[in-house]
Amino acid sequence: MLDEKKNRALSFRPDGSFRILMVSDVHAGKGYRAADTIRALDALVENTDPDLVFLAGDVCGPGVIHAETPEEVREVLDGLSSPMEKRGIHWAHVFGNHDDNYGVAKEIQEEIYESYPHCLSEAGPADVPGVGNYALPIRDEKGERILWNLYALDSHDGIGGFRSLCGLREEQPFLARNNQWGDPIYFEQILWYWETSKKLEKEEGRKVPSLMFMHVPLPEHDLVTEHKDQSRFSGHHTEDVCCAPVNAGLFAACLQRGDVKGIYAGHDHKNDFDAEYLGVRLGYDGFLSYHACHDQEIRGGRLFELRSDDLSSFRTRMVRVRDVV
Repeated sequence: MLDEKKNRALSFRPDGSFRILMVSDVHAGKGYRAADTIRALDALVENTDPDLVFLAGDVCGPGVIHAETPEEVREVLDGLSSPMEKRGIHWAHVFGNHDDNYGVAKEIQEEIYESYPHCLSEAGPADVPGVGNYALPIRDEKGERILWNLYALDSHDGIGGFRSLCGLREEQPFLARNNQWGDPIYFEQILWYWETSKKLEKEEGRKVPSLMFMHVPLPEHDLVTEHKDQSRFSGHHTEDVCCAPVNAGLFAACLQRGDVKGIYAGHDHKNDFDAEYLGVRLGYDGFLSYHACHDQEIRGGRLFELRSDDLSSFRTRMVRVRDVV
């Protein structure tokens, strides 16, 4: 869990509401259309009035002019964080598969993120694979009881890391279809989620409803695209779901615990759909990039609306840049 100050940073408003703006795949490089990117994010924040902005990966790369040093990463983040920092809005992030493509390790980037006054990101336990596995509790308006919780998970860089972890040779191919070459969530991360969930339940005397954010989608995100008529499917599905070819079992663990109400990802720029499987919402937040994709119909972010008087559900919708800029 976060330190005590961050642990109590988020709370519901007096009217019982809490709003989260999720944005991913900024692919920001120093200089390249930086003003457009910041203007778009600023307009989304202004329009949605969130209590938390969550950057869901592929933030600092690859852009046309890459952020290749810690100083350049900070230059990019100075701009991207400004819509939140100037308003005093808390924000957090997870890493994507491209964030460390240009030589700045995630551990170093994490220190830069955490240096911003309103950033709630955390490196997470040292014995859990990845950088950025943490939980963000949302308390009642008095800052006492935890009413909702947010899980952040590092979905790693690609199936090559998992291959090395398992000692698999290149001539031992994964059986995959479409574009399924993402890294799976690792077992230790699932165990960390499980134990954190149980700890929260013990502290609060009940299961704490939660949302889960990561960059690379789960195999279950792909599954709902094959059963749109049965999954309350809505939104755009205009490219293959790029999940891992190995199902690590995170979704099953969430079902068994019974606390996670929704699992949302970025990564696939042209997908922004929302669906439901076995009572859990599965979806995307589109993209914000001005470099990696140019689909004006999808560019934007996903807004989540929670209520302190309804701990069983949440509302969510896409907000398009073209509608607010």
